[in-house]
Amino acid sequence: MKRWFLLIVMLISGNIVRAQTNDIYRVKNGSDVNKVIPFEQRYQFSKFQDGRVLFRNGKISRAPMNYSLVHGEVLFVDAKKDTLMFIDNEYINKIFVGDAIYYYTKDHGHVHAINDFDGVKLGNKQFLVRMGNEKYASYERYSSTSAISSYTSFINSNGNFQDLESNVKVVLKRRSIFFLIDQNDRVMFATRPNLLKIYSKNKRKLSEYLKDNQTSFEKEEDLKNALEFASRLE
Repeated sequence: MKRWFLLIVMLISGNIVRAQTNDIYRVKNGSDVNKVIPFEQRYQFSKFQDGRVLFRNGKISRAPMNYSLVHGEVLFVDAKKDTLMFIDNEYINKIFVGDAIYYYTKDHGHVHAINDFDGVKLGNKQFLVRMGNEKYASYERYSSTSAISSYTSFINSNGNFQDLESNVKVVLKRRSIFFLIDQNDRVMFATRPNLLKIYSKNKRKLSEYLKDNQTSFEKEEDLKNALEFASRLE
């Protein structure tokens, strides 16, 4: 079965503050996140799309789907018009939302494959990370790993917002991190060691490229260029 998706569950107890245009959202305790963050900023697509799930046993299920940045997962609408989360992810091979393809990884949920380089794919995952409470003076700059850890700290296993201490403004920021998906559909962080592992036969040439081009593994364009170069190596 499936976990109920409850965006109407409150992010803690007070009133709506405001959503800013720079992808940072401030929410008081008890606010309804639906009213703080517009639909088009909570979801990847402007509306739910025709979607299908390909299970490892060959079964295919179809339903309207969309990717939720609040949960970092693909959601679907069932016959009763309820919006739900998948709980049988370990049995899923791929999810198609319109033309978009998502792969599931146990530790990081659904990852969107945004480009294919001769069988090796660049994956992107967007979500809202809890940056901290506004009563603190500064915001921490999160690494890819800690960003996901922070995200899961305010979304529990049932997909509901957890209560935080009272009288605190929660600061959420839109975050995007990158993954590599190898020829065997294994999903891993986009890092230099993982890239060199995938292209181990051309490790030296690829290492030289990364050094000469000062490649950042947090920049989409740099990753695309590196993968394009790697895919042409013999």
